[in-house]
Amino acid sequence: MMFGAGALMLALVEVGNSGEMATIASLAAAGVVALLALAAHERGAAEPILPLKLWRDRVIAVGSLSGFTGGMVMMSINAFLPLYVQGAMGRGPAAAGLALGAASVSWTFASVAAGRLMIRTSYRLAATVGGAFLIAGTLVLMTLGPASGLLWAGAGSLLIGTGMGFCNTAFLVSTQASAGWNERGMATSSIMFMRIVGNSVGAAVFGAILNFGINRRIPEAGDAVNRLLEPAARHGLGAAEIGRLSEAVASSLHIVYVVAGLVAVVSLFLALSLPTRLSPTRPLTRR
Repeated sequence: MMFGAGALMLALVEVGNSGEMATIASLAAAGVVALLALAAHERGAAEPILPLKLWRDRVIAVGSLSGFTGGMVMMSINAFLPLYVQGAMGRGPAAAGLALGAASVSWTFASVAAGRLMIRTSYRLAATVGGAFLIAGTLVLMTLGPASGLLWAGAGSLLIGTGMGFCNTAFLVSTQASAGWNERGMATSSIMFMRIVGNSVGAAVFGAILNFGINRRIPEAGDAVNRLLEPAARHGLGAAEIGRLSEAVASSLHIVYVVAGLVAVVSLFLALSLPTRLSPTRPLTRR
């Protein structure tokens, strides 16, 4: 499992870093073979590490897939919002940290609100509210421009953090409640594992979009983007060059947030696929 997942994640990261195709293909092939061997082994294991039968349960399967989509959306702000604030807006690292910190704060309060909401209503409603917040947050980030204020960037981060708080709580608790007592650890690990995979895929896909966009607009950019992000090195660039680089970064990241918005829509559909009346006070009847 470690070798297969690690090889595939490394292949995805290499795609985002424009690695050699032979290396990427070798890693991907090795990862697929290892995971196929794992699946064959787990089917006959008396005490499997990853019971594939868990994914036959709709609630657990939906929760695991939500971990993947949530991981991708979170990567769009964790890795790329600071880049926008520093590269496109010309703000410092402290400003980027403040914008990103809004997601952490709102996630905490949203988790508390989600717990209260799903007890009174259902997991589905709490997750749906979260999906709506994720879409709203990505829409705000799609409208970012180099002249936008820090509050606008922070608002997008806050909305996405709120969405993650609702979604994570609803999907996690519903998954744990749908699994037997002897399977809850494995079911919980499935969501966490898929979130890590989502982070890796998001980093690779969004990084590839960013690199392609910058290289298409400014083929000779080289390491100028890195200099753009460092306050001391930024002063060494001319005003015209800063303007060109900032516009290239902003335009490329706009596409990143469009893709993140599409992933957020998938998260909303996953929320809507949960059973209508399922809640902590109305659990599934298990055999």
